[in-house]
Amino acid sequence: MSGLVLALDLGGTDLKAALVTPHGALVAFERVPSRAAEGPEGPLLAMDEARARLAAAGAAVRAVGVGSPGAVDPLDGSLVGRTAHLPCWDSFPLRARLEDRYGLPVAADNDANLAALAEHRLGAARGARASLTVTIGTGVGCGIVMDGRVVHGARGGAGELGHLPLGRDGARCPCGVEGCVEPEMSGGGLAARARAAGLDCPDAATVFAFAAKGELRARALVEHLADRLGAALATAVNLLNPEVVVVGGGVGQAGEALLAPVRSALERYALASHRLGLRVVPAALGERAGVTGAGLAAWDLLARAPAA
Repeated sequence: MSGLVLALDLGGTDLKAALVTPHGALVAFERVPSRAAEGPEGPLLAMDEARARLAAAGAAVRAVGVGSPGAVDPLDGSLVGRTAHLPCWDSFPLRARLEDRYGLPVAADNDANLAALAEHRLGAARGARASLTVTIGTGVGCGIVMDGRVVHGARGGAGELGHLPLGRDGARCPCGVEGCVEPEMSGGGLAARARAAGLDCPDAATVFAFAAKGELRARALVEHLADRLGAALATAVNLLNPEVVVVGGGVGQAGEALLAPVRSALERYALASHRLGLRVVPAALGERAGVTGAGLAAWDLLARAPAA
């Protein structure tokens, strides 16, 4: 196949967009505000803006791939129910709206699933049969890839690692439930606990920087985060038996400061048989994993289409 596809990765704050080749290379990239505060039409207008900017490249686009927070139904490409990190798009018919808007075939999926697809084919999990990619930033996303294909579940909700229950005494999650993993592991949650402990930490990166300098409160917070992440990953490892666990997102950028204690936690919590050959590695594709995966999903859609 030849040509390019339009790839869109929507977040609560910004939209990343790119033109992507059949091999997953980004030949043009744009970032614009997501306009999520403007209601359901806001993100669509952001997509129009990004598409117009990319049109300057002068290339014909054959399909669209789009990633969004929340569960995306693999059958009709609509968002399923409430979307905690993008409430303006609750139950939004994403694929249908974009097909009508652009007159092109559209592949729609959860943003973490698309990041996982990209890491599996082109990044840190390349060559693995089974991989798990966890993206930890504002929230906690997780994608599962088996034999080159994303595992979606019945309605697109497979892989919600951030909503494993820790117990009723935990903080309230954006999903509305008390005790989910996400408030414990997200970057915002880590920074908030650091401030409550008396540290001047506007974000998770500052907490890790304090910990690296030996600040005892920061070190304790990082150790707690690693233990909780390790326990959550052990549950996923015991259920899915992946070869590779990829950790990305803003918190994942801490590298070995986080991954080393996470591996130790997995030693405590995961089955010994499932730890054989298991690798826990940092993400390779950075913030462009989601938009790269959206491009790959669009090319997959074209490959499945019947020949004209």
